[in-house]
Amino acid sequence: MNREVLEQTRDALVAAGITGPHKSHSRRNAIGKIRQIIAGDTDDTFGLSGLSEYSPEEILGFVSKLTGCSPDLASESGYDTIDPELTIDGIVNAARALKDYAAQGASLLIATGHPTGMLEHNIRVADAYKRAGGRILRLREDEQIVPGRSRKHEVRYTGGVGCLADWGALLHTHSAAAMEALLEQEPWPEVVFGDHGWAGAAIERGIPTIAVVDINDPALAVAWAQGKDMWAIPLDDNRPPALYEPAWNLFERILEK
Repeated sequence: MNREVLEQTRDALVAAGITGPHKSHSRRNAIGKIRQIIAGDTDDTFGLSGLSEYSPEEILGFVSKLTGCSPDLASESGYDTIDPELTIDGIVNAARALKDYAAQGASLLIATGHPTGMLEHNIRVADAYKRAGGRILRLREDEQIVPGRSRKHEVRYTGGVGCLADWGALLHTHSAAAMEALLEQEPWPEVVFGDHGWAGAAIERGIPTIAVVDINDPALAVAWAQGKDMWAIPLDDNRPPALYEPAWNLFERILEK
């Protein structure tokens, strides 16, 4: 990949607040999530097991290695930073993996727990994956599979990208429940692209997974440090959708090269 293109993409993503100085989650929030997954908070474990085996210091070390944030557990003030070079490396490695899967005609399930952030980005990636020869899955579409408060939740696909839905509303979710429901039956997708519990539930079952990892997603950082079958992309996962254009352009360049 042309170094100038990578540098331009990096600079655009920093300017958009998708990498570099973090704009969404405080340092206190990110460290608090570490303590929550050790305590077994199911909203933040993302369907992954074995997280309580590690100390807060160890988990922050994994997050630091993946994202470039500070490894100092005593520092809880202000906001943190994601290393933009690590973000670019993550996108490039993930896109190359997708290109290989697409060349084999492999099935991809792509989903997000952040419809207000990552949805448009993921639609563009899904389209590029199809153009490169891959297949997009829409598992259990139009089935009510996840119990909700007022009615049963379902997975709705927009542009091939799955989101948890409550009838007419797409929902923000960390939960692994929807993905676990989709994976109750085989055959499973050959590769998954997701975040939060969408990624975690797939990783837990050994499905090759591209995982978007925000700075306050320590469960996914642990899975990455454990050497699970995954590619991690560290970035802010809930910025305004159009700001992700440099990221999806890079995916398109690599997939369609």
